[in-house]
Amino acid sequence: MLTILSILEFSLPIKEETARNIYLAFALFHVKIIFIVNPVAGNGRAREAWERVENLIKGIFNNYDVAFTSHPLHAVEIARDAVKSGYDTVVSCGGDGTLNEVINGTIGSNVKVGLIPTGTGSDFGKTLGIRGIEKAIEVIKNGKSEKIDVVKVDYGDGKDSRYFVNILEIGFGAEVMNYVNSHKKGRKYSFILGILSVIWKLQKFNARFDTDSSQEMKTIEVIIANGKYFGGGMFASPISSIDDGFLDVHVLKPVSRIATLSRMRDLISGEYISKGYSYDFRAKSFIYNGDGNLFEMDGEVIGHTPLRVTVMERALNFLIP
Repeated sequence: MLTILSILEFSLPIKEETARNIYLAFALFHVKIIFIVNPVAGNGRAREAWERVENLIKGIFNNYDVAFTSHPLHAVEIARDAVKSGYDTVVSCGGDGTLNEVINGTIGSNVKVGLIPTGTGSDFGKTLGIRGIEKAIEVIKNGKSEKIDVVKVDYGDGKDSRYFVNILEIGFGAEVMNYVNSHKKGRKYSFILGILSVIWKLQKFNARFDTDSSQEMKTIEVIIANGKYFGGGMFASPISSIDDGFLDVHVLKPVSRIATLSRMRDLISGEYISKGYSYDFRAKSFIYNGDGNLFEMDGEVIGHTPLRVTVMERALNFLIP
């Protein structure tokens, strides 16, 4: 099948790189793209970051629009409207929470989803190898996409559903994120303070996973990983892949509060797995039952367990390097 690129390469006396640049310029001229900006991401730094982004993209994209979020789940609404309006590409400008909303608004469509990391953590970008604004814009400009896995979570007695692409936490991590999200203003070190605050109230709980068989264990933290990083760069699940159709589940073995603090370095580096500090398994789907613990996904606290967790294989077109 002939394409514009192949015609340029074979019918004109120009180098392949030049042909690709001409093709890219042609494609960018016609692509319809919307940037969904969360101005309060990154503790309010995202609005200033967007000004920098816009200065960089003005000379690249011919047909783009910008929408700013103003309330929780607004990015879901904007993304859904963008799909209905025929946009080719929807780009999240914010942190992991903003990206999560964009994914929940685009799931089930054929649009390409991209990200520009301007939030506090932006951990999913690290999994993709997208670090920094310039790199993100280059990825969007190139337009290369691949199908990635998305994870569906049913909760609230099965009445509610939400999707995530990075990591879901139950227990300790969710309680820390709950603290962080409620202490954003003026708290530069809210994540560290959150750990210190939560750990002294930490209680182990029962976690039961029903797949083909049932597994039950005591824990303080459950990590359900599609991506690799969480908590602003902690290497939560080194072996995870976003396109293998599996979730990597890590259930931390309960120890004393002091021992938990001493193992934080291993959690940050990902070495907690090789050191045997967790029970680990892989699954495509399972039902999680516990003690009604708080859970968060992609940095946003959602609700309480139980959960039904299912991998939707290669369900989303995502822009990648």
